[in-house]
Amino acid sequence: MIVAVSVVGHEIEYHIKAIECWITGLGPWGLLAFIGLFILATSFLVPDTVLSIIAGALFGLRWGGVVVLAGSLLGAAIQFALSYKFLRSRIQRLLAAKPSLAAIQRAVSHDEFRLQILLRLTPLNPAIISYLLGAGSVRFSGFLMACLALTPNLMIKVYFDYVGKHAAMLAGSEASATQVHFWAMVGGVVMCVVVMVLVSRIAHRAVIQAVAGSDKA
Repeated sequence: MIVAVSVVGHEIEYHIKAIECWITGLGPWGLLAFIGLFILATSFLVPDTVLSIIAGALFGLRWGGVVVLAGSLLGAAIQFALSYKFLRSRIQRLLAAKPSLAAIQRAVSHDEFRLQILLRLTPLNPAIISYLLGAGSVRFSGFLMACLALTPNLMIKVYFDYVGKHAAMLAGSEASATQVHFWAMVGGVVMCVVVMVLVSRIAHRAVIQAVAGSDKA
C-alpha cells in the first residue's frame, strides 16, 4: 500500500506545473480547487513543502497561508478517518515490519496530546503521522488540535516563495533603501530556516525520549 501511494504521489508531483496552470485559470474558484488538490496530493504523500511554495506563488502570502492551513487540517482529518475506518488492519500489519513507527504509536497512547504536538514538529511526513495516529487509539479532537502545531511551519514555507519573488524584483535595484529591504528579507528567510531546523531537532529528540520512556514503562 505504501509503495502504491508513493507512486501515485510522484505522479501528482510530476504534473504539478500543469495543475498549477489549471488552477490559475479557474479564477476565484482556484482557492477551493487548490485546497482539494492539497488534500489529494498530501494524502498520497506528496510533500506539503512543494504545495505550500506553490500556494505562495499563486495566491500571495495571506491567501496562500489560508488555503495551505485549510488544506492541511482538512487533509489530516480525512487521512485520520480513512485510517480509522478502512485502513487500520493494513496499517497495523505494516507496523509489524516498522518497529520505530509501532513504538511511536504505542507511546502516543501514554502521552497523547504532548507527543502528537511534538510529532507535528518533526521532519516526518504529516500524512504518515495522520495515518499512523488514525490507526491507533487517539481521540479525534486532540488529534485535530495537535495538527495546529503545523501552522508556523506551513506559513514559513508559503513565505519562502513570497520572499523569492520580491527578492528577485529588488535584486537589480541600486537604491540603498531597496538593498536594505532585500537583505532584510533574505536574512528573515535564513532565520526562519534555522529556527525550523532547531525546532525539528529538539522535537525529534523529545519524541525519541518519550518513546524510550514509554517502552521502559
